[in-house]
Amino acid sequence: MRVLHVTHQYKPAIGGSEQYITNLSEELAKRGHLVDVFTTRSRNYLTWRNELPPFERLDGVNVYRFPSLERKGYTWRILDFGYRNYRRIRSPLYEPFIFLGNGPLSLPLLIDLALKGRRYDVVHLNTLPYSHVYYSYLCTRLLRVPVVVTPHIHVDQPETFDVGYFNAVLRGSDLVIADTELEKRYLIARGVHEDKIVVAGIGIKVKEFELLNMEECRRHFGIPEEAFVLLFLGRKVAYKGLETVLRAFTILREHDTNLYLVAAGPETYESQMLRASYNDLPGFINLGAVSHQEKVMLLNACDVLLLPSRAEAFGIVFLEAWAVKKPVIGARSGAIPTVIAEGEDGLLIEPGDAEGLARQIKRLIDNPALKTRLGEKGYEKVLARYTVERIADIVEGAYFQLLDRASKA
Repeated sequence: MRVLHVTHQYKPAIGGSEQYITNLSEELAKRGHLVDVFTTRSRNYLTWRNELPPFERLDGVNVYRFPSLERKGYTWRILDFGYRNYRRIRSPLYEPFIFLGNGPLSLPLLIDLALKGRRYDVVHLNTLPYSHVYYSYLCTRLLRVPVVVTPHIHVDQPETFDVGYFNAVLRGSDLVIADTELEKRYLIARGVHEDKIVVAGIGIKVKEFELLNMEECRRHFGIPEEAFVLLFLGRKVAYKGLETVLRAFTILREHDTNLYLVAAGPETYESQMLRASYNDLPGFINLGAVSHQEKVMLLNACDVLLLPSRAEAFGIVFLEAWAVKKPVIGARSGAIPTVIAEGEDGLLIEPGDAEGLARQIKRLIDNPALKTRLGEKGYEKVLARYTVERIADIVEGAYFQLLDRASKA
């Protein structure tokens, strides 16, 4: 099978959807399929800056990168104007502003797709709300090639995702790959036929998350061996709940100087604003983006992973924590409650509830057996359902079914 994956960014860009399409591409290539990727030269969606080489062959995958229009101040103002007015009256007149502001806008990518798209059996588009999905969808439709889309919708952010032309792409695609049952219900409510939806989820390469010596990992980051360690891991945007984590940590640290918090992930404008209040907080270690090996070390060093996000399409970091048998705490929002089975493999709080988060952390401090049990159950869940191989089985099977239907049409 000849497969083209079209995505906003690809490794080494950091993000859950980037990791999803990278893992899927590599696994399908390993199974003998020809897999090409069309993407941008960007590693940061905030700028779409053209930094990466035009072509690389990475782990059996041909990665073609195209220049795109970089994001500037005026681009963000266009996006804000479009969304603000679209939310007010939902007029399609404002959709072009959303399209222009979101990016990535890459005419070279579109031209190459138009010229070469017929070579492929399937074109698979990855990640809304980015604009490459829309123009790539229109082009693929004109070429009469089967089109698949994985939108990774944050169902608790309809103000971002519930836009007319996004929904038109979802309804018009031959197949939509949903991350969760919650996302599937969202899609059906917006007119996507249930028969065209496949729930796959996201998987990880469990072997890449080895169990390491906790004490050695802690020494690497300057953390006392006897500490109880909290870990926030992810891009430090406001909706992921870093401020909630910091407030909960502040509550607990007043009474427990043995408590440490590590926050690791790319900095944002929001996280820079938090520095004034929290950077000198005793026991708080603030790291930027970390390498994969450092991430694995941090997961081994911690006692619990915290991600009380207000909106997640899935939450791949929960799988990564479970892969090293660590418990997790998330929020009852977005897809998180469909990933975490509360009380079985993790704990949940209400979004923004710092006191509730502090109480759940205290439960784990006071009950080591509970902490161990939650981590073990999470590990079992990953092995049973959320490996890259398992997700690729589902997507590959969906491709074959789609091609079989197309051949009979």
